[in-house]
Amino acid sequence: MEERENIRERLRKHSLSYVWLISQLRMRGIVTDKTEMSSVISGVRNGAKADSIIQTANDILDCYEQGSVLVGEK
Repeated sequence: MEERENIRERLRKHSLSYVWLISQLRMRGIVTDKTEMSSVISGVRNGAKADSIIQTANDILDCYEQGSVLVGEK
């Protein structure tokens, strides 16, 4: 659950939206929507896809913080 809260806090810290994160996930081959994303972040949804979303979202945010992800739509 800590990883999920970490994603939420990092998005807030950088004023990034879930829409932005969803589009970044899509560019990496993970197709999701706002409802599924919300369920994953809140811990309601678990499993392989949720784990993949969490891991990839953290990777995206790591890259963003290092300046290697284009912002596009916030």
